[in-house]
Amino acid sequence: MSETEQGRPGPTDPAAEGARKPAAALELLTYLAAGVADMALDQLRESTERAQGVLRRSDLRELLNDGVVELRKRGELATQRAAAGSENYLETMARRAAERAGHPRA
Repeated sequence: MSETEQGRPGPTDPAAEGARKPAAALELLTYLAAGVADMALDQLRESTERAQGVLRRSDLRELLNDGVVELRKRGELATQRAAAGSENYLETMARRAAERAGHPRA
């Protein structure tokens, strides 16, 4: 006996398909929202663990000092690049390396 003969709607019954579509769409949206929430919580957990790992470092002060020095250098180079008629970034770096090595400026 087929499904339609047993009193249940068949797979091609338009009324049955219309009733299933909103439920299926709601179920899909629920699963998508749960997946997004789970992924966000995983990212938050990983970020928290990384932050805790950084805070436990014994060389945190040196790490922060190095970061500040690097940011200052980057800021200095960025402002020089933005200035009109400034030197090329690679030229600036080569000149500084030569100055540190004790070679006179050309």
